[in-house]
Amino acid sequence: MASPGPQPAAGSPATAHADPELVARLQTVIARLIRRLRAAHTAGEWTPTELSVLATVARQGPMRLSGLAETEGVNPTMLSRVVAKLDEAQLISRHSDPSDCRAVLVETTDSGRRLHERIQAERAAALSATLDRMPPDTVTALLDALPALETLADQLGRRPGSPADESTA
Repeated sequence: MASPGPQPAAGSPATAHADPELVARLQTVIARLIRRLRAAHTAGEWTPTELSVLATVARQGPMRLSGLAETEGVNPTMLSRVVAKLDEAQLISRHSDPSDCRAVLVETTDSGRRLHERIQAERAAALSATLDRMPPDTVTALLDALPALETLADQLGRRPGSPADESTA
């Protein structure tokens, strides 16, 4: 039987990925953070998916619907409904792609950018106020974990078998 490759030393932080209980705790904490940060803004009439689509377009600038669907991980039919609602509310606009008139580009309007910036500011203020109430050592540990959490987010966003995924195997 072939060896699965080099194994981290027992007790090292790298063995945590093999511990189902720790993985379950990490998943639970991430889900709780998401729910609580979503609740930290006052744009209650919008679904998490609608706000995520708005945020993606605000961050990435004008983009094709196909790229937006891939980035958001939603099917094109659902995305069409979300985009139509955001367009009707004048938070995003749709127009033909000048490089390919068959494709549609979406971009945020001034109102959409303002809503996105307000939500981001409200979430940042809630997070900052919470960090201010925590012990300095805990805040330092959280901030030190940012690179690892960013890597986790990037890896979760990759499709299995993609070139970047294979290089981390």
